[in-house]
Amino acid sequence: MEESRIYYPPKRIGTIVHLLLILFFSGGGAWSIWGASNVQVAPQLLPYLALILLSLITVPFLIYRLYALHRSQYSLERGGIQLQWGWRSEKIPMDKVKWVHKAEDLEIPPQPPLIRWPGSVIGFRRFLRGPVVEFMASREKGLVIIATEEGYFAISPFQIEDFILSYNSLTELGSISLLTTQSSRPALILTEISGKKPLLWTFLTGAILNITLLIWTLLIIPSREKVSLGFTPGGIPHEPLESVRLILFPIINTTAYLGNLVLGLFLFRNEENRVLAYILWGGSLLIAIIFHIRMLFILQ
Repeated sequence: MEESRIYYPPKRIGTIVHLLLILFFSGGGAWSIWGASNVQVAPQLLPYLALILLSLITVPFLIYRLYALHRSQYSLERGGIQLQWGWRSEKIPMDKVKWVHKAEDLEIPPQPPLIRWPGSVIGFRRFLRGPVVEFMASREKGLVIIATEEGYFAISPFQIEDFILSYNSLTELGSISLLTTQSSRPALILTEISGKKPLLWTFLTGAILNITLLIWTLLIIPSREKVSLGFTPGGIPHEPLESVRLILFPIINTTAYLGNLVLGLFLFRNEENRVLAYILWGGSLLIAIIFHIRMLFILQ
């Protein structure tokens, strides 16, 4: 028997569900931007802005969950068990593993997290009158529970029986060199970033610029019926448009800010890519400043 085996959770249905959700919320955001650019009075902007904000929050979250699904695996070896789900990883020495069983074989199996969908059964849930279980799975059924000295994990290998058989066989062989206990969570990246004051000031300044641009725009729209968004090559102002079109400025600026923020977090994880992350985050400030300057020219 091989001394190391890698197992993967089912991914096909989860991938389809994530892609459909991403398309749905992206389409809703695009429709809201189109709708916001065509309203006639400022109060009509509010529902569109709410939908745009929902899209800006939901789509990056779903993209990460899809990324995590495709970067998930469970590794068995004589030295221990390795669990990987996106930025979350856990290395468990074999001598720290108490038992491995199918969830359906337990007298009272743990309930899945309250918020879940195919391809993303992630989170924590407590056994009935028992310990907390961390779920790193893509489905609710066909779970395997790993009990360790530190905690419990629920996973969903595609080949359940083979996974348990491999575990039992490896424990019978014994461990030559145990894995070193290691736990990595997405929150650790945020903790590292929080210790770098220049980055915190960059994020805070970007957020403030986004808010001031939005407030500025909302104050201008009721006070001006029409604005010109530029000049022709001959220096003549373009035909004036409804001032409500200015709402596109904070929408585009916020989209760029959040997009650069999320992409920068992906790059920041690797030391060699951190310069690119810094460039993206600095670029967000530059974009916001350009929009503010553009607003000044429009109002002159």
